[in-house]
Amino acid sequence: MSFVYHPMKLLILGVVAIGMVAVASGGACLRDSVSESAREAREQARQAREDAREQAREIRYAQRDALRAQRDATRESRDQVREQMRQLREQMREWRYTY
Repeated sequence: MSFVYHPMKLLILGVVAIGMVAVASGGACLRDSVSESAREAREQARQAREDAREQAREIRYAQRDALRAQRDATRESRDQVREQMRQLREQMREWRYTY
């Protein structure tokens, strides 16, 4: 084995060294961009979950309000019918004693 540095060996060593430096720095740069992308994706997912929760909350509130209004309307109708029935019973009692 000869350790004579021929120009071709120097060229190959230089290319290998440059390749190693490029891979090492590119990998770090790639990791940084991947971690940044992952952070952005997590932030977007968190924001989307918060938006979905807010929309679901608003829908629940609207449904509750609609059910309350429906219950109130039903209660009012029932009270009116009861009042009409009470008045009819009163009229029936009066007619019974009148005729």
